[in-house]
Amino acid sequence: MRKKLTKVERKRVYDKCNGHCAYCGCELEYKNMQVDHARPLKIGGADEIENMLPACRSCNHYKATLDVEGFRRYLAGIAHRLMRDSIPFQVATRFGIVKHMGDSVTFYFETLGIELTEDRY
Repeated sequence: MRKKLTKVERKRVYDKCNGHCAYCGCELEYKNMQVDHARPLKIGGADEIENMLPACRSCNHYKATLDVEGFRRYLAGIAHRLMRDSIPFQVATRFGIVKHMGDSVTFYFETLGIELTEDRY
């Protein structure tokens, strides 16, 4: 069972990324922040502040029960899945309207120097 965060704990999570989503980096209003478990409870993550990151609704939804590396792999494969499955994406690529910029995914929290290690979450 998830523990209910106090206002102080929730603010600590929010402040970890200076009011931004830990994943995409978009600005977050405090009231709109979702608290994400970097390593989900479902796969053995701790229900502790060290394992929590601020997330926007979209990132938290798509990350779901993936850990950080699983989410990175999921995001890295999006363009390939679109090229395989989406005719409009294929056409837009041919006409130069969209361009696949690569498969490397760097999360916002990583640009801040926040490191997640197994022993911290």
